[in-house]
Amino acid sequence: MLRNSFIHIPGVGPKTEKYIWNRGIFSWKDFLSKSKNLGLSTEKTEQIKKYLALSTDNLTKENILFFRDSLPKSEFWRVYPEFKDKVAFLDIETTGLSPYYNEITLIGIFDGKNIKTYIADNNLKSFTKDINKYSLIVTYNGALFDLPFIKAKFPNFNHHPHIDLRFFLKRLGFSGGLKMVEKQLGIERPRDIRDIDGFGATILWHRYTRGDIHSLKLLIEYNMADIVNLKVLMEKGYNLMQKRLLSEYKLNNLLRPISLKYYNMPKVAVSKLEKSKVKLEIQNNKLLLNLPKKPKYHIAFLLRKLNKNEKLSGVVGIDLSGSEEKASGWALLKGDHAEAKLIKSDEEIIKATIEAKPKIISIDSPLSIPEGRCCLKDSCKCRKFGIMRACERMLRRRGVPVYPCLIFSMQKLTKRGMELSDTFKNLGFKVIESYPGAAQDILGIIRKRIDIEELKQGLVDFGIKGGFINEQNNHDKLDAITSALVGYFYLADTYEAIGNKAEGYLIVPKSFGGK
Repeated sequence: MLRNSFIHIPGVGPKTEKYIWNRGIFSWKDFLSKSKNLGLSTEKTEQIKKYLALSTDNLTKENILFFRDSLPKSEFWRVYPEFKDKVAFLDIETTGLSPYYNEITLIGIFDGKNIKTYIADNNLKSFTKDINKYSLIVTYNGALFDLPFIKAKFPNFNHHPHIDLRFFLKRLGFSGGLKMVEKQLGIERPRDIRDIDGFGATILWHRYTRGDIHSLKLLIEYNMADIVNLKVLMEKGYNLMQKRLLSEYKLNNLLRPISLKYYNMPKVAVSKLEKSKVKLEIQNNKLLLNLPKKPKYHIAFLLRKLNKNEKLSGVVGIDLSGSEEKASGWALLKGDHAEAKLIKSDEEIIKATIEAKPKIISIDSPLSIPEGRCCLKDSCKCRKFGIMRACERMLRRRGVPVYPCLIFSMQKLTKRGMELSDTFKNLGFKVIESYPGAAQDILGIIRKRIDIEELKQGLVDFGIKGGFINEQNNHDKLDAITSALVGYFYLADTYEAIGNKAEGYLIVPKSFGGK
């Protein structure tokens, strides 16, 4: 398709390209031999010839950058057949959604023949050297996810020309996540990894860090399915897009579909790992890897930084609900021991907190409103100052999902949180605002929406003890314990205050994996 294209030439748009095709000139070679009777001005004809000579020279030299810079972004897919032998189909796995706080756990590359797998704390650093062998990267949603993560991990990463299949296939009417689009195009995954998704991949990694090597094998197979299927999606999409374009111009005689070849996935990834030059030893059917380095933070680390009185006083964490009709999580963290329960009314929350005599109270709720706002009402003139605070904008920029404090569904929670905070402050308590989801991302703990049992295990791995370990836990209790844990980070002066003086600050643990 690239050699049939004229749209990359300065001054040639879709109409002129169609005009050229409709006069029987279907390729660069055709133009150079048949352009006399084309009906274009001499100046225009010579300009196109000059640029075609330049195009031919750059294609001969395999200079894809020339075509990246000259083709309209929406038409860059046309280069694929000419560079398909130098394509890296790429997909990453991570510990979460934030390139700022979370880490890459695994990168997979498929070049159409071989698979290469790069694993954190093993051979991940080899990725930047190996990726330079390729001219083109193909991902699914890589512009918004994979590439920002890679850039965060490897600041000197050279951004290759890139085709993001999410946006390419959406133009063809296929939308949703990768696995949803695969189903729409009739692509099935092996049974043992069919039900794994991105969140499931995160869980597999956490299980592997505890020594479960089978989880790593599944994670590698899952990633392999992603990158192998990217090639199938690219070629199906190319054929469909080419057919749509040329059918629109009634030029079906130009169609040169790519012959699709499907790749069978191995049941166990070990055999592929051997071929992919990943330096892993195989003994007794187990992969011998360096287990990922554990975060340096642990409850014992925080306690060493606190004085005895602060340890004895403890911290109260409250995972507040939007109304007294729904129970809130309440937790007291003393040393490494957590006590958690569910409480409904404000009166009960205040009573339990006063009796606990905490050094600090950490509340999971917005405790302020945007600067310039005088109230929470949407009908007030102060609505012009927006519904989002500086701390929420900052977290979003870092890739941490967070609701604006004054979006309609959050207004009752914000009002309740501010009123409780004022009550506690008037009683002489120190109050901070926390967000368990952000804290869990920073500390490498699975969030409740992914898996509640993994969230509990993450708190246990952090060194927290208590009756919650043997209970059927409500996620509000676990988030309350996390809020209390943020209070210890604050007391240990190992925190980041996000926001500004006018609106107040949201407290998160100081990142050990971010910036």
